Amino acid sequence: MVEVADRDETGGHTVAGGTGWAAEVAAGSLVRIVDVEGKQVGDLVLFRSDDHTDRLSVGNTRKMANSLFVTTGAELWSTTYRRLARIEADTVGRHDLMASACTPYDYPIRFGERGVGHRACLSNLVEALRPWEIREPLVPDPMNVFMNQVVHEDGTTEVLEPTSRAGDRLEIRLLEDCVVALSACPQDLTPCNGWHITDLRVEIEPPAGEP
Repeated sequence: MVEVADRDETGGHTVAGGTGWAAEVAAGSLVRIVDVEGKQVGDLVLFRSDDHTDRLSVGNTRKMANSLFVTTGAELWSTTYRRLARIEADTVGRHDLMASACTPYDYPIRFGERGVGHRACLSNLVEALRPWEIREPLVPDPMNVFMNQVVHEDGTTEVLEPTSRAGDRLEIRLLEDCVVALSACPQDLTPCNGWHITDLRVEIEPPAGEP
């Protein structure tokens, strides 16, 4: 397993609020995403290590789950319908598969001057993925971990504050060797992160039998 960032003394990685992180992680590993303070969304993307063009597809994941929302037991599917990961534990039960990552392109359109130069998940992911030469056009729409987006009866959607609290976690078991990338979402102009950007932690447990 090759990782971008060194582990800290507890064996995990802190993804500072508003920044990104990536690592190459072996099949069979458990990846745990922890909301450190609560109400912090993480944009998660996966790429097969041996073919970066085969990457997370939230559309295929929704189709195979027959649901807009996924939780424990659901699988995350690739663009060619390979099973990339399975959700093994989920203390929140609310994540989003509809919204694309926030970008430096949409911030000025949506928020005017306040959005100019604002950090964005897409940029964070591109920066974190640079060692693998995975460029922006290959970055797929993410699984928005802990994001609370609801669908109203008339079909409109609304982003509410996350329900996650400090210490809540999502655990996924990788079914393929993958490059895993995560952005601790910098969106502070909507309720997406409870109006306050905080850290996420990533903890990786190697496959059984490996140190």
